[in-house]
Amino acid sequence: MDRITYEDTKLNNTAVALGKFEGLHKGHMLLVNCVCQKSKELGLKGVVFTINMSQDKVINLPCERRDILEKSGIDVEVSCDFTPEFGSMSPKEFVEDILVKKLGAKLVVVGTDFRFGNKRAGDVAMLKSFGKDYGFEVIAFDKLMEEEDVISSTLIREMIEIGNVKKASNLMGRDYFVSGKVMKGRQLGRTIGFPTINIIPDNSKLIPAFGAYCTEVLVDNVFYKGITNVGVNPTIDADNNMTIETYLLDFDNDIYDKKVVVFFKDYIRGEKRFNNIEELKVQLACDKAFAMHQ
Repeated sequence: MDRITYEDTKLNNTAVALGKFEGLHKGHMLLVNCVCQKSKELGLKGVVFTINMSQDKVINLPCERRDILEKSGIDVEVSCDFTPEFGSMSPKEFVEDILVKKLGAKLVVVGTDFRFGNKRAGDVAMLKSFGKDYGFEVIAFDKLMEEEDVISSTLIREMIEIGNVKKASNLMGRDYFVSGKVMKGRQLGRTIGFPTINIIPDNSKLIPAFGAYCTEVLVDNVFYKGITNVGVNPTIDADNNMTIETYLLDFDNDIYDKKVVVFFKDYIRGEKRFNNIEELKVQLACDKAFAMHQ
């Protein structure tokens, strides 16, 4: 899959999914999968045009989003930052400059709530009208529901921030994950029978609420069950530095400097300070028993 910036785009005969695609949740994947299917049927190039809003923490890093899109079968990801210049385009300018001149769109796939142009003046009805004038078809999908909730990136973000990773994963259609290189820590876990691997995630990655989680960790293309603590380890660490530490069940290999991926399956408990190491060991044993039966 090719990844190009908005400024460098010059494509022809494309099927295009338009949106912010923050989190690439189940609703987003409806658009992506439609583009993949239609591009093959119609002999077009499948494109996802992602509009990047300014955010401190993201659900998916750009490299993670790229990997998901590539595995889905998309041919090209066009990445566009939401700048003042981009936001000031009129709906007609958006269609002419982006969809027609830069993307060469023959098919455009959006959500029914898609808005475009200055002050969000353009809607799906206007987009379809422009499509008749400029020769592209428009397909619009309704918002997806999960039980009584509308699936949205905002809701997913809220669930991650309160530690409800199970619901966040259900909304996305994949487990929420954090990746990083295994770093050497203080190795205090080994002294109490629970050796851990420590990773430092990208500064831009949204991290779940402090607490203990059931996880699965991908190491050298093999999955291992684990217990992951997100927090500052108040019982044994006085530095108050945020860490992501995972105790892998039935695993004790040296994997320092290797990249691992931690998939968050379920919340176990909040982070707490124990009175002594013995209390901590008892709690970790309980966490292990819980994780083994998940």
